Amino acid sequence: MRVFLPLLLLLCCLLATGCSTNKQPSPQEQTQLSSPLPPTPPVQGANAGDSVIDNSLDDYDEMPRTVISDPLEPWNRFWFGFNDGFYTYVADPMYRGYAFIMPQEFRNGLHNFFYNLLFPLRFVNNLLQGRPLEAGVEFGRFIVNTTVGIGGLFDVTKDRKTIVPVDPDGEDLGQTLGRWGIGHGIYIVWPFLGPSSVRETVGLVGDAFTDPLGYYYNPIWLQLGMSTARNFNNLDSVLDTYNSMKEASLDPYVAAREAYIAYRNRRVEK
Repeated sequence: MRVFLPLLLLLCCLLATGCSTNKQPSPQEQTQLSSPLPPTPPVQGANAGDSVIDNSLDDYDEMPRTVISDPLEPWNRFWFGFNDGFYTYVADPMYRGYAFIMPQEFRNGLHNFFYNLLFPLRFVNNLLQGRPLEAGVEFGRFIVNTTVGIGGLFDVTKDRKTIVPVDPDGEDLGQTLGRWGIGHGIYIVWPFLGPSSVRETVGLVGDAFTDPLGYYYNPIWLQLGMSTARNFNNLDSVLDTYNSMKEASLDPYVAAREAYIAYRNRRVEK
């Protein structure tokens, strides 16, 4: 984890200096922001939507359009184009083949296993947000799903009523920082990971400390392989939404940026 510390310090400095602005959108952006998106196709699979690539944009239509400071737009557009090519020509066809070969039950079980494995992330962030009851619910679910659910392969607590409602997608450090009143800072697009912001990147680095896979170093290829498998298995929650948005947008970069920020703001408000 020591390799993350310099990056975390740098991002904290950027977060302290960068802030969201109320700048007026350009005419092109105004056109883009006024263009409604079509209904999102239904997502296949149980409990989809918890990975870093992780984030479904289904609530985009319901959110007010948000403008975020984007001084790195040339950098961001370059990596957006790179990611778009990767998703379109590599990830999408590979996942379609994977979904054709692997039964839905297998993909659901793998998703449930990784979701259960990330219990520490959700538990810690509920505590950091001052939500002890929600943390208790996460703890109880983890115990039941790990034992009765055979290591988390089956989400036996999915439809069980709890003492307090809990976001099925869980909590992360980006949401925690947002609930503490910390703004996004500037917008950033990372290769492979996609849209983010300074706040969300700090949260991503911080979440690595509560990810059990982050402590399994020997061998390193197994850790990377498990992380890749987790993100790849969750692509069904992203690809259809992304393709639908891209086809309906005059400027997919602007649409993706505003959809991502609106989605994360919605998660903070839940």
